[in-house]
Amino acid sequence: MGSVVPGVAEVVRVIARDNGETVQVHGAEAARRLGLSTQAPTTPVYHTSASSRTIRIGNATVRMVHTSNRRRLQFAGEAAGLALAALWYLGRGNATPEAVARIEAAIGPDAFARLRSADMPAWMADALDAGAAVRG
Repeated sequence: MGSVVPGVAEVVRVIARDNGETVQVHGAEAARRLGLSTQAPTTPVYHTSASSRTIRIGNATVRMVHTSNRRRLQFAGEAAGLALAALWYLGRGNATPEAVARIEAAIGPDAFARLRSADMPAWMADALDAGAAVRG
């Protein structure tokens, strides 16, 4: 029998754990995973609390981009963190009530409640409130 090769995300998680860093998937990938975009990044990109670097994992090249903005790394590795990354990526103009409703449907009510507890800019909190108002 052949061996099972771990995926890029799993290897990145292990590297982060071993180096004591926090990593979060880039917002473009988060938006894709949540059904907000169909564009798939050609190179996996992660935000990291450590230095920026490029690593090879099997045949994949992975970019690790340093961010000093701790708000971007909140809830890293959780559904709420994925949603937060997607919202940062969408930005003020594209974080519509419809996008927020799609995020909530994708991550579920518990993770959405956790997302609402995040330290975020006012525009993002307003977008979450507007999404809640649409749902009733």
